[in-house]
Amino acid sequence: MNTNDRGFTLVELMIAMVVGMVVLGAVYALFTAQSKHLAAQEQLAELHQNARAAMDIMVREISMAGYNQTSSACSSPVTAVPRCTGVTTATNIPCVGITNAGVDTISFVADLNANCDTTAGGGGNPSENIAYDRYHSETSPAGVYSLGRTSNGSKQPVVEYVESLDFKYYVADGEAIPANETTILANIRRVKITIVTRTAKVDPNYTDATYGDHYRRYTLSSFAFPRNLALGN
Repeated sequence: MNTNDRGFTLVELMIAMVVGMVVLGAVYALFTAQSKHLAAQEQLAELHQNARAAMDIMVREISMAGYNQTSSACSSPVTAVPRCTGVTTATNIPCVGITNAGVDTISFVADLNANCDTTAGGGGNPSENIAYDRYHSETSPAGVYSLGRTSNGSKQPVVEYVESLDFKYYVADGEAIPANETTILANIRRVKITIVTRTAKVDPNYTDATYGDHYRRYTLSSFAFPRNLALGN
């Protein structure tokens, strides 16, 4: 039997434990940092996705504002629905076109099924009377606003965590209509949409320079070109 065999001394065990704790602490710190980074990236991805999804549907639908058929396409005695006229809000409803040109809301009508009828409700004219605004949904937490889409009188949230929504209107020559001036509906040829979304959770490692809080925000702008508004009735 080899009498020189011996176990670890107490000092050696303590040194091994200290080294092990240091390694374990480094691994834990790395894991925590990676988890925080992954969570932040997921929040940013959702932030951008919400803005793009909201923008895509608004641009697509607003671009169809004013769509309808000519009078000859409508069976007698039905005639084509007239273009919307008025200042800021249409005065000749029913009509096709933009019916309300607000700073943070817009509503419009399109005769999508070309039946010369844009009456809301009843299911006969789906998605022909549309409005967008920013509102607080009953299912959302306090202080959380959604992009609302109203279709034929029924409002549903499109995306949540919408910080702001802004519409700017342009005439045929590309000149913007100032927000403090009345908007003549018949003159609108382009709509600039700007939406700001924010993350659902705070990021303690980030401070917003404008708001001073810890939510990250994303601003997205795009143009909708309702070409039908330039066509005669």
